[in-house]
Amino acid sequence: MVALWHIYHVKNCRHAKPDPKDKFVVIVCRDAQAMGFFINTEINSYIKNRPELLACQVVIKPSDHKCLNWDSYVDCCELFPFEDAELSVRNMVVKQTRDAIKSAVNISETLAERHRKLILGEPKLSPKSPQT
Repeated sequence: MVALWHIYHVKNCRHAKPDPKDKFVVIVCRDAQAMGFFINTEINSYIKNRPELLACQVVIKPSDHKCLNWDSYVDCCELFPFEDAELSVRNMVVKQTRDAIKSAVNISETLAERHRKLILGEPKLSPKSPQT
């Protein structure tokens, strides 16, 4: 079973653009499938030029996560679904980085509300009970 708040390696990731390539991802919630954010080695210029997107990039350090070779960035702007079989576990995300990811998710303007709530651990909405 895939564990939340772990870094996984995805070989030939189908979500990478323009072509599939190996990626590290942080699995942050489970919907129908495990859902995760990409870890990138740099921030692209499109994001750098948009403060609302740049605020959703979280530094992740190799000193805390041994599978990484250099400072990288968790891109909390877009969430991707993964099959459990695609994921090869590497490291647990340390609390400081997990908290920073949650802060970025909290201000994100690009994530679906239901995913935001799953990541932040907010209780699922239940139908209202009839008034008595």
